[in-house]
Amino acid sequence: MGRILLLGICCFVASSIVWAPAPAPRGVFGVRISFQANSLMTTYVCYIDNGRTYAYKKILTEKEFIYYASGKWPSIYNPERKNLFEERNLTCGIYTDTFSYKETEYCLPLDSLWKIRFSSFPFRPSNEMGWSPRLMRPSEKQELFLFQNYGVRNIDTDFFIDSAFWQLLSDVQDTMWIANYKSLR
Repeated sequence: MGRILLLGICCFVASSIVWAPAPAPRGVFGVRISFQANSLMTTYVCYIDNGRTYAYKKILTEKEFIYYASGKWPSIYNPERKNLFEERNLTCGIYTDTFSYKETEYCLPLDSLWKIRFSSFPFRPSNEMGWSPRLMRPSEKQELFLFQNYGVRNIDTDFFIDSAFWQLLSDVQDTMWIANYKSLR
């Protein structure tokens, strides 16, 4: 009798549980700001977030990132081909020259990412200065700021991922944010 009662209770409880649908998979983009083997300072990445983990990692060139995120090229990372830059009010996209009809990608915030890490441009003589007080990496206060605001523990190995990445692209265009970041010595 006890077994039947226990079985009945289990069936009742199991039937009353509302199962939440799994979230739809979505593309996630990111960037790492550090020296790369190909003499670049940034590495772009994309994943599929399936609700449990990031899967289908792909390392991208800057051009591929811009084309995927602008929706110009089809990909599993942006299947609806949305212009993710436009949605976030970022000065990025694909420009078509009206004379030659040649497409050229542009993204002004990407041109500033190196400044987060370096005090001056590291590969060629340049008058343009970075935002770090140290030659090759942010100050301790800047590193703490990057961790607290973007979840980046180690500037050499961690990626700015998903919403933190998009927020960073917006922030590097904000003069108040830049002044605040530079003041962290």
